[in-house]
Amino acid sequence: MTGHGGSGDVSSSVAWTDAEWALRIGGVVLLVVLAATFSGLTLGLMSLDKVGLDIVIATGDDKHATCEEKKNAAYARRIQPIRNDGHLLLTTLLFGNVAVNSIMAIVMADMTSGLLGFLVTTVVLVIFGELIPQAFCSKHPLAIGAKTLPVVRVIIALFYVFAKPIAVALDWLVGKDMGTYFTKCELTKMLDLHLKQKMLDADEINIMKGALQYKATPVARVMTPIGSVYTLSSSTLLTRDVLEEMYQSGFSRIPVWTRDINDIIGVVLVKDLIFVDPMEETPLLHFVHIFGRTVHRVWPESPLADVLRAFKMGRTHLAVVHAVNSDGPGDPYYETKGVVTLEDIVEEILQDDIYDENDVLDADIARRNRMLNRPSFDTSVRYEMQAASTKFINAAEAMALAQHLATKHAVFALPDATGKPMTPARLATLLEMSPVIEYHTRGDTVVTLGSTASHCLIVLDGRLRAASASATETLGLWGILGANSLVLAEGAYVSDVTATVETEYARCLKLARVEFQAHLHAMVLNRTPATLEKRRRESLLAASTKDAKEEEVRIAFASV
Repeated sequence: MTGHGGSGDVSSSVAWTDAEWALRIGGVVLLVVLAATFSGLTLGLMSLDKVGLDIVIATGDDKHATCEEKKNAAYARRIQPIRNDGHLLLTTLLFGNVAVNSIMAIVMADMTSGLLGFLVTTVVLVIFGELIPQAFCSKHPLAIGAKTLPVVRVIIALFYVFAKPIAVALDWLVGKDMGTYFTKCELTKMLDLHLKQKMLDADEINIMKGALQYKATPVARVMTPIGSVYTLSSSTLLTRDVLEEMYQSGFSRIPVWTRDINDIIGVVLVKDLIFVDPMEETPLLHFVHIFGRTVHRVWPESPLADVLRAFKMGRTHLAVVHAVNSDGPGDPYYETKGVVTLEDIVEEILQDDIYDENDVLDADIARRNRMLNRPSFDTSVRYEMQAASTKFINAAEAMALAQHLATKHAVFALPDATGKPMTPARLATLLEMSPVIEYHTRGDTVVTLGSTASHCLIVLDGRLRAASASATETLGLWGILGANSLVLAEGAYVSDVTATVETEYARCLKLARVEFQAHLHAMVLNRTPATLEKRRRESLLAASTKDAKEEEVRIAFASV
């Protein structure tokens, strides 16, 4: 009976008309398309994580987003309402997929024999209903999902009565879909994968890793041991040598201690030293009481996040690391282990060292840094220190030079307010008060073309090379550079040459316009030592101010 029934089914299918065959084949094609739709959308839409959709939308809203990112954001914004109820979407698509596959099996069995129907149905469904649609949808889930939303909404409406109760039950049993979140370790591994795919470079990866890990990093890992820290005793006197040492140390904050290094009482900011007169030799303890900053103390195991939070509040940018030392027979005490600065934390985040002009990497970089940052000791106390170290010519040399200038150069033979030329004795007084500048490197620039000046230079030793657009001149002993600056109005003289040092060593006398004009107009000068010292300091102050302006012009010109 069974054999006759099976042959009867085949005979009936053979007796179908062409229209019936076309109708059934069309139905099979439609079922395959529906199977492909359900299968592809199940993989494509469910692979779109809710967190991932939020990221895509936020990326498209950024003002720096590309056209492709904006287009993907538009797709994600359309898909998001459907994807938010993940269990309803999943249940609906699975209902539809199973229903289509079941109908497909029945139709194919009606059209073919049992074994042939099984083979044809399997091959057609696997290739056209599963593999191809899932391959496409997995590659372009946003675009395909957004464009098939009308179909998905119709399917949800058709199966809503059956799918909604199951979706609610799933929400209760397994919880709602919250999206995928990653731990710090997982994010770190994800960054490594992005680096392998060359989507990010190594520097970006290091900064991201540092930002993820720095909060849990203990202070002890990044601090500078106290033995390597530049500190000063509170009994130190702020003399010229000490101030220069503090400046040359390269540190902007210097801890100060009293009895020993474990008793740090404050931090001195180097910028506050502009208020110090090196001639007074102020005790550092007194300076700390007025200008010193309080010490922020942390433990070696303190996380960098807490230290950075304190730094951001403006308390300080340097903290002292201390720990309880209970070794030995005495009472426990706080032992200073080191210091941690804002720069240390930034280096930990960047996962790299930060070098400034004071960090010596090698001799060539050190030399270049010194050249780019001259003068490194240019502060409001600089002229005071120069007053104690600046050299001057003696009276005999000044008189010899004055006699030469009065007879050889017209500028120094100009008549004064009484109509008489300046005498060699008066000129010698001026020269004796003018500072001597020494150059120890061949090729050093003395004057640049186009710079303004209110002083002239007189060569005492060595040679200068003055080059203009049309000629080059070598200035030897008692050669003068910029003599007209002494008689022109303030700021009116513009150098028409670039002068450099031609020898290994050169010594020049710097004669300021303000001093020359004062002598030219027959001012009565008191040549007592006190008055002479006062005038020397005034001259140095004017010269140092002018040097600073010339340095600003040089830096601006170099940057252009």
